Amino acid sequence: MTDLDYLRAAIAEAQAAEANGEVPVGAVVVHENKIIGRGQNRVLRDSDPTAHAEIVALREAGLALKNYRLEDCTLYATLEPCAMCAGAILHARITRLVYGAPDPKAGACGSVLSVLNHPQLNHKLDLLPGLLAGECGALLTNFFRKRRLEKSSARILGIEGIGTEAPTREAPMTTRKPKKKWSAKVTTDSTDPDEGLFNQSASAIAKALASKKVSPKGPASGMRMLNFYINRAGKNLSASRHAELEKAKSKLSDIIATQKPKTQTAVNKTQKKTTKKLAKKTAAKLHSKKSSAQ
Repeated sequence: MTDLDYLRAAIAEAQAAEANGEVPVGAVVVHENKIIGRGQNRVLRDSDPTAHAEIVALREAGLALKNYRLEDCTLYATLEPCAMCAGAILHARITRLVYGAPDPKAGACGSVLSVLNHPQLNHKLDLLPGLLAGECGALLTNFFRKRRLEKSSARILGIEGIGTEAPTREAPMTTRKPKKKWSAKVTTDSTDPDEGLFNQSASAIAKALASKKVSPKGPASGMRMLNFYINRAGKNLSASRHAELEKAKSKLSDIIATQKPKTQTAVNKTQKKTTKKLAKKTAAKLHSKKSSAQ
């Protein structure tokens, strides 16, 4: 088997980690052309901050050889090892390291730190970085893109905790966040379904969006909020929920239609106030010009 074959075995471990909700990083240890240790990220499943793929693989390899020194062994990892893993590689006396994607945030093989082959450390090893870097990097990129989309969908639908935490037996005690104030402006915050408003009945939604508390500028502003929410939630809405929201739109339209328009007297008063303000500004400018001329 070649370096590519062994690194693909590490990629298989990374894919297994992703299937279990972990960040997709995998590793294998090879001794005399045989894989003696396999590892994948297990920090969430084991509640262990040290359970990185490389550490898990090194532990299994040590048990296979019945020795904590793993001389004449090669470690294959899908991601550049961090400082913790690099230290373990040195202590294990690994002869050779092959890894795929660089880690610009925590890599300890040159990206951020240079723990391996440090001039003041007594162990040196052969290093082959960047093998199948694109494939290994794509695993991580796709994983985090998917997680961001899940978080965004959860926020839009008013569901917290989707795809963000490992399941626990009891929900931890948390401080309740202050309610967000609705805005008449159509922005992302305008669609935040505080207290699950958009999960209520059509009548309740329409009544709330027509109120001054939710829509200070009037029901028309509430209609904009409702339309924007439906567009943002999109395919994440069930058919029944979408139908209920359409009913809410219809009821809100009826409320808007029954509103009394401004009387002509009110309109005239507004126009008079505007005219007076303009006259005052013009007079002030003329007075200023006369003063400067004198």
